Order: sequence, then C-alpha cells, then structure tokens
Amino acid sequence: MKNQNRKKRREVECNKDDYISKLPNSILCNILSSLKVREGVRTSTLSSKWEHIYANPTNLILDGDNILKRDHLASNVWRYQTEEQRSKFNTDRTLAFVSNVNEYLSNVEQVQKIHMLSVCFPFGNNSYGSSDLDEWIRFAMKKKVEEIDLFLLEEENHLIAPNDASLHVFPCDIVGNKEGASEGASGFKSSLKCLRLAHCVLAPHMSYNHGFSTLTTMDLFLVDLKSEVHLRFLLSSLRNLEWLGLFECYNIENLVIENPFCQKLKYLNVSLCQQLKKLVLHNTSLETLEYKGREVELVFDAPRLTTFYSPVSDTSACHKKLWPILKLPTVLPQMETLILQCSCFMGKVIENRLSALTFPWLRHLEVIKATAVRQDLGWVAIILKTCPVLRRLELHLRTYYCCIEDEVSESDWPEKFSHEHLKEVVITGVRGHSSEIEIAIYLLRIAPVLEKMTIDPSAKVYLGKGKWGHEDILEDWSNKGREKVHKHLNQEANSSTVELLIK
Repeated sequence: MKNQNRKKRREVECNKDDYISKLPNSILCNILSSLKVREGVRTSTLSSKWEHIYANPTNLILDGDNILKRDHLASNVWRYQTEEQRSKFNTDRTLAFVSNVNEYLSNVEQVQKIHMLSVCFPFGNNSYGSSDLDEWIRFAMKKKVEEIDLFLLEEENHLIAPNDASLHVFPCDIVGNKEGASEGASGFKSSLKCLRLAHCVLAPHMSYNHGFSTLTTMDLFLVDLKSEVHLRFLLSSLRNLEWLGLFECYNIENLVIENPFCQKLKYLNVSLCQQLKKLVLHNTSLETLEYKGREVELVFDAPRLTTFYSPVSDTSACHKKLWPILKLPTVLPQMETLILQCSCFMGKVIENRLSALTFPWLRHLEVIKATAVRQDLGWVAIILKTCPVLRRLELHLRTYYCCIEDEVSESDWPEKFSHEHLKEVVITGVRGHSSEIEIAIYLLRIAPVLEKMTIDPSAKVYLGKGKWGHEDILEDWSNKGREKVHKHLNQEANSSTVELLIK
C-alpha cells in the first residue's frame, strides 16, 4: 500500500512539472517528427495526448536506422561468412523494413499534411518492396508532400552497378499530371516542390511531361536518365524549377537547356557526368553554373549567367590544360564572379596558360589553392593582371609540411604593377608560413585603392552547391603564426590607409 501511494504521489508531481505536454500540438509534432520512429513509438505510451500527436508526423523519415532493430542494421551484414548467408540477411531485413513501414503508415493514415518523405534503403526494379515504395510515394502525394528524398542504396549494401536494369524506376505516373489533367495518378494535384533522387531511373514519358511543374528544386545523383528523349520530356515540364543538380548521372550526352524550358532556372550544377559531350545553355534566367568533369563543348547564350565555379584537377595540370577556365572569356564574357579550385601543381599551369587571357567584367574572384611546400606568388600576380576591374579577391589557402620559422623574402617576387580597382582582400587558412605573408605584403603594395584586408586562420572550405564551411584553426597559428603575421603585416599596413583585420 505504501509503495502504491508513493507511486501516485510521484505521478502527480510529474504531471505538475510536465511542461513538454503543455506545449502546443504544432511544436510537439515537430519534436516527435525529429525522433526515430522506434523512439517515437515509445514516447506515444507516455500519455494519450502524445499518442495522438505521434499519429500526426510532419516528416516521414524511413531508413534502416530509423525503422529497424539493431540486429537488422546494414552494418551487421559483414558478420556472415558466405554470400548465401549475407543474401539471406539482406532479404530478411528488407522483409522487416517493408513490414515495419507499412505498419507505421497504417497508424498515421489520418494525418492531413506531410512536409517531407525521405527513404534511404536499397530497392531495385520489380524487387521485393519496390511496389510498396511506390505506394509510400502515393501516400505522401495524397498528403500534399512538398519534399521527396529517395536514396536507394545504403553504403553497406553494394547491390548493383549504376545503369543496371535492376535500378528502381521512379513512378512518374504517381507524381506527374497527365497533359490537360489537374491530378496525377495519386488522385491529388501535386504540391511537390523539391525532389532528390539517388540510385534509380528517372524516365518520364510524353503523357506525363507536365507532371513536375510544381518543382523548384531537383537534385539527381547516380540517376539513369535513360535517353535524351526522356531528358527532354523532363526538362519541358520544369516550368518553375530554380535549382537543378546532375551528379554522376547516366545516358546524357547532350544537355540542352533552352527556351521555353526551365524559364525560372537560376542555379545549375553539372558534376562528373562521364558521358556528357556538349553543354548548351540558351536561358535568360540562369545566374550560377557549377561544372566539374571532362572537357566538353560549351555553347552559352545566358546573359544573366555571371557566377561560375570550376575545380581544376591534377589530371588537367598534367596535361597542361586549364579547363574550362580558358574557354570562359569567350563563351562567358559577362562573368562577374569566379570560384576556382586549384590543385597543388596548378601554379605553373596558370603562369603558362592564363597570362594571355582577360576577364573584362570579373569583379569577385575566389581561389581555393592547396600546396605541399610553399604558396606560389607568381600566379597571384598573373590572375590579377587578367582581371583588370577586380574589386574583391579571396584566397583560401592550404599550406602543408612547411616550416613556419622560414624568413620572409622578396628576392624572387614577380614584377610590381598597379591594380587600380582592387578594394578588398580576404585570405583564409593562414598558418603563418612565409609564403602566405609574402602574398599579403605583395597585395598591399600593388593595390593603391585597397581599403580592407582580412587574415583568417580558419580555412574557408567550399562544400559545393553554393555552400561554404570553415575548418578548425591549426595549432601552428596559436604558437607562432599569429605573432609572425602581426609583425610583418602591421608594419606594412601602417604605411597605408588599409584597414587590416587579423582574426
């Protein structure tokens, strides 16, 4: 009896301080949607209110870690010695995954709105569970889903090679509306705004070429586009698309984006599409292009395309090519912003090939430059000469295996000249190496209208897709680098009106 009374008192005390349950349903719903499914099921037993909230998720996150028990996680496949045992394990976990997802969705049928459907699990074409996956997509479309993210191959499950006939075929008929129809095969008008696909086939037919008109973002990774005819059907439907990414996609030799297709497209990223031979852009809305891959034919008529990103690989350096930078002054003379990622050996290539070019309108240049020994000063001078109206220069440096105690030297500096437009310089990743300091001093001396120079020990890193990050500050900076940089640059800046900021 005493134990029961004590338990009741604890329950009363807990209810008094249960601030979480007092939160509005919308906030509780967001909290529970961020939990793993199996964790959310446990929380639903805490109160009748939480059980109701759990049945109204805003996001459906369906992956192995979220849905399966620990014994069925993909990493466990390597415990089995034979291929037959591993195959049985994968079959059993697929059965469990499909069963658990179907049971979960049956408990959330009353939900009115789903913001996102995310599925990360290996599914092939006509394999077990593939029809269930299509039904999950249909369910989400009925619930007015705005974002679908399908990644149909897990890291631990090396199932099939891309371009294999066994890749799951994305159900365009479910998402797409037939021409002249207001609804797709899901029975509801599409609310889809963002579509991310990986390891599948995307091949819309003519009858569904109006099916993706609501999309603003499409991100495709290792996707088989089947043919240029299917790609043309797809592009013709993307009337509201603003962001398009094609990463290692297949069956695409000629990418042609021209009016009236993709009339609102602002950002295009084409990366490592090995079969691509020609990139044609006749578009009046495109503002930013990222390209990474083999040398292809470029045909541009894009008056608003002013920002370009390109990595220059070691392979290009070995062949003495600076692709595609050498093409840009001709095909993209109006370019205003260039992000150039160089390898360790690109200094000499830039000196040999870039000096004859001119970027007449380039105002903002960012260079990511890694080197093992010293940063080259020569290519900095050449780049500035090719960009006569440049106003902002950012150098994101990586210098390895170099002694910080080296002395600053001016003996082999390039010939001094005057750059009349450079107003701001940012140098990140500085550790205090002499070659880094020499670059900063050189820029201070050749830019008479320079207003501000920022030295940042935290290296700025380009993450792709227009996003940047920062690396941790290295120990060299705290021990010796900062003091050395202060000594040399403060002395140089004091003789000018430049604002010097050393972070």
